[in-house]
Amino acid sequence: MNTKNLMPRLFAKTGFSLYSGLNSSIYLLFAVRVINRFGDFVQLLLVLILTGKLGMDSHEAGFFISLTLVATMVGQLTAGVVADKLARKQVLVFCQMMVSLCYLVCAFLIGSQHTSLVPLVILVGSPFRGATAPVTNAMVADFSDDKDRSRAFSLLYLGTNIGVAVGPVAAAFLYGYSITGLFGGSSLLLLFSTLLLLAKLPLVKVDVYSNASEKIPGGFLLSLLRNKVLMLFLLFFALYQLTYQQNTFALPLQFSHLFSDDLGAKRFGLLMTVNALTVLVTTPFITKKTASWGQLKNMSLAMVFYVVGYGAYAFCLHLPVFLVATFIWTLGEILMATNANVFLNAYAPPRYRTRFNALSHIAGGLGSALAPTLGGLLLLTRSFSFLWVLMALICLVLAVMYLALDRHLQR
Repeated sequence: MNTKNLMPRLFAKTGFSLYSGLNSSIYLLFAVRVINRFGDFVQLLLVLILTGKLGMDSHEAGFFISLTLVATMVGQLTAGVVADKLARKQVLVFCQMMVSLCYLVCAFLIGSQHTSLVPLVILVGSPFRGATAPVTNAMVADFSDDKDRSRAFSLLYLGTNIGVAVGPVAAAFLYGYSITGLFGGSSLLLLFSTLLLLAKLPLVKVDVYSNASEKIPGGFLLSLLRNKVLMLFLLFFALYQLTYQQNTFALPLQFSHLFSDDLGAKRFGLLMTVNALTVLVTTPFITKKTASWGQLKNMSLAMVFYVVGYGAYAFCLHLPVFLVATFIWTLGEILMATNANVFLNAYAPPRYRTRFNALSHIAGGLGSALAPTLGGLLLLTRSFSFLWVLMALICLVLAVMYLALDRHLQR
């Protein structure tokens, strides 16, 4: 695979010329992201695997998913420290290999007398899966300069959704016919993408990207505490993820409630495919159209789209309305994904780049970890409508706060 010459020509010919001219390593990370997200069957349908195949109720599943998210945050924090000191490629390869191994073990445990160990193995793999995100983000920032960084992150986000556009359909099929195949498929695809990294991604030491002699008074922690803007950004991002995580917890449960277990899984897969196709078709246009608006203004607009989409979820009962609502909030997802990482890396010192990216994922992970538990507890006594109205109100508050922060920075 000659990513240096093939990818730019491919993007230009398919109308995605916005992404031409990037570093060849960005295109490789893009290809790896497509493969990984296509094969992320386990995470996509985790709540249904736990409740439909492993016998957990919604509260137990919510608590377990919260545990996996806490484990994910531990992995992100550890990776942030390690990858700021070692070659990031080595850290990423090791973590992907560990996740692949865990899923392979799960494939052999399913249907055996040790099936009850599957959740434990998933939990063991969670820190390694979580570690891949901040390392990859730091590498995207490393392989791009200031003027290309927005396009680079937009491309990686596009890669995520190219994989997700097809992945949910395959995941739903495997969920209905072979859970062993679901775990085994995820394992093999992760292994393939890891081998691609080993063969094609250059091994670059951290000191190439930052001045090893640079001294930041007080170190990383003091650098964070002095940056009030970034601390507010992390708080807002945690609240955003609290709402966003309901798309993978409450929404599949809502579909199972409305349409039955297997049909609900298939229709939820269709919903996520619409989400991914919307991203695939509109991300280049939205990135180009909003590039001059400012990241915080774009994030505020993103929250408005979420308010409309989640508000619709609160009251709709039929699949076509769910599809329209998903399209609307997906526009907000695009704006968040193509602006949040750029804003973060503009404020993060290069010396601590992976750690600040890890903090961003940890902040989001805190919101995500609370989301299933909060959602599960609410659904014990309240309706799905109540839950979605609450999420819409949180997004409305965030829309106002992003605008307020933007005005503060403009003074």
